[in-house]
Amino acid sequence: MTGAAEGKLSLRRVAREMWAVYRQHWTFLVPAAVVVLLPQSIADGFLEGFHLEHLRNVADLATLGAGLLTAAVNLFGQAVYAGLTAAAVVEWRAGKALPPVSALVRAMPLGRLLVLDLVITMLAAIGFVLLIVSGLIVLTYIAISPVILKLEHLGVQEALARSIQLVRGRARQVFVIAIGAIILTEIAVQAIAVPFDEASAAVLTVVNLFAEGLLQPIEGLAIALVAIHLLELHGEAPAPEVMARALVGEHD
Repeated sequence: MTGAAEGKLSLRRVAREMWAVYRQHWTFLVPAAVVVLLPQSIADGFLEGFHLEHLRNVADLATLGAGLLTAAVNLFGQAVYAGLTAAAVVEWRAGKALPPVSALVRAMPLGRLLVLDLVITMLAAIGFVLLIVSGLIVLTYIAISPVILKLEHLGVQEALARSIQLVRGRARQVFVIAIGAIILTEIAVQAIAVPFDEASAAVLTVVNLFAEGLLQPIEGLAIALVAIHLLELHGEAPAPEVMARALVGEHD
């Protein structure tokens, strides 16, 4: 393919494919993003104004518990959505219709994806505490690991190591495309929400959910496409039809 022949990731090609997949599967990607983000949005609206410095009573414990539960649900949802966006990309490249969501979810290694999502969150958080640049570097090398875990049926540690191996030597290109997509979509979401800063928590929650639902697929698609293109550049990408069968647990 062209990207492989050039030996580098092409921002233009990834952006073109991302738009093509979004346009074809937006009726799948946007509702799925809304469902994934709904618990987090509701919790953010509910917990807004609660600032815990000390645990003084049962209400404080309940608020803390609600926050932790929401974080867990959000991580689980993000793990599922990583698999769904990868499915949209793979099926588009194979020229096939998307299988039923139930079949995609059943074939996902949800436990490993959840653990991996937690590890990525912790590693990125540690990087950001040390220095913003450190956090971005960490994300650059491990952001594609959930897609790699799903496509190559790896464990958590193996997926992280594989992601680092694939990104090595092309980190700048991965940063521009994948991390750039994350940063730009987050900025866009904030920009959409700015006019509603004085609105009620309920209105702000709906606005944020609407903006995230529209833009969250861009992050997922960028990461999935970067992962697949890197596999191609290393000459290790299965044929699109093989990847499509693997998504629903079918193997040769």
